[in-house]
Order: sequence, then C-alpha cells, then structure tokens
Amino acid sequence: MAPLIILIRHGEALHKQCKALAEKLESSFDFAPEQCRIVVSPLRRTLQTVQCGLQWLRNRGVPTEVRAEWQETTDKPCDIGDDPEVIKHEWPDFDFSTLDPVYPQKTGLYENSEEAFKRRASFAKQWLFERPEKCIIVVTHSGFLRRLINGPKYENVEYRTYELVKEEDDLKLNEIDRYVFDQA
Repeated sequence: MAPLIILIRHGEALHKQCKALAEKLESSFDFAPEQCRIVVSPLRRTLQTVQCGLQWLRNRGVPTEVRAEWQETTDKPCDIGDDPEVIKHEWPDFDFSTLDPVYPQKTGLYENSEEAFKRRASFAKQWLFERPEKCIIVVTHSGFLRRLINGPKYENVEYRTYELVKEEDDLKLNEIDRYVFDQA
C-alpha cells in the first residue's frame, strides 16, 4: 500500500511560519517514527524549513533524505542550489547519500521545460509509491508542486495531505486535507 503523502511548500518568514507548521502538524500527527520519512529539496529554504518546522520529528528519529527531484523548476540563480559538498557540511545531519550526482545542474530530468517537469513529477510519484513507509513528508517548492499535483499554488508553509493511487498507467495524488496558515 502506498504511503500517505504530506506535501509542504517551504517557508519564507522561517521562525514564525515554521513554529506554526510544527505546532499544527505535531498536534495531529499519529505515525510512529519508524513508519515515516522526511524528503527535502536540496535548496537552503527547504532545508531550513525542515530544520525549523520538522525538527520535532527528526528528534524522534524520523530520517531526512535530500533528493534532487524535489528542487524548484526554474533555472534562475535563486532556484539553483549550491555544490553538494558545500551544503553537506552546512547540514551534516541530513542524508545526502541518494542526491543525484548531476545536482545542481539543470539538465535532463531537472531542465527548465514543461516536458522535463512532467517526467520529474512522474519519477517523484513513482518513487513515493514504491516506498515502504506509511507516511512521507516532502518539503519542496511552489513551482514543482503545481506540476506535481496539477493544481493551485501553495502558500508559504501550506501543507496538503494526499493519497497516492494508481489509475490505469499513471499515479495520481488525491487530496485528503489541506492546511493554510494565516499569513497576517
């Protein structure tokens, strides 16, 4: 059975937004740590969001895996990450072992094209579908989220919960719940 998927857009005003994210998720989270995994884009704003907003899960032993397919879609400087050797030293308690060696190059699966976004979204959903965990929390970016779910834009630290189902020859994320934080 495919895991429950919680997709989170990274935060901007990290302290306030991540505190609200942590409080909301922790109050309703009922999975054992060994049933979960956190997956995160290798860009700083997503790594910071995990560190600030999901540290309570990490403290319980939930592993955090950095994966390139969850990076942002554009090839603007703000959406191209740093060399993995640099970020590995800044984030030593994150697992970079499965980070695609092509990262941070925006080529192939990661190029800035709608065709590549579709391939990457399909790859990401298939990876999620094959995971043994019961719950996977993904911290990623608005541009990629829009392509992944073919839906409306996420707000900062908004999260939505999905069931991943196989429909004919495709995998679809069916929304179960969503939470948008008061941005005021």
